[in-house]
Amino acid sequence: MTNSIKFDKGWKILIYFDIVLPAILFVLAFFLNLPYLSKIFHSYEIFISNPIPDFASLTGIIGLIYHLGIIIYTIVKRDFSDMLFCLIITLAIAAYFWFGINYTIIRPLNFASF
Repeated sequence: MTNSIKFDKGWKILIYFDIVLPAILFVLAFFLNLPYLSKIFHSYEIFISNPIPDFASLTGIIGLIYHLGIIIYTIVKRDFSDMLFCLIITLAIAAYFWFGINYTIIRPLNFASF
């Protein structure tokens, strides 16, 4: 018997890419105190997780595309409860960036170069 994690729902993918993976990067950057891990965490957040596009600085475009793609996928599957969860997660992540909480969280990280 194998217990494997299945990404059969859109909300699971969003939780993994928007919360779990950035949390792992943050914890590694915080405890190892390595500047390049801090930069990877920050870059991942503003370029990949962020669903609010800013075409001038090219941030948030990938995040918008993958959030919309997952929501459209849930509509095509006609899984409306999954779509609702995906919308809630997307709105929560958008609020996280809209209100600048992401900049509050990165303050304790070390961005100084060697």
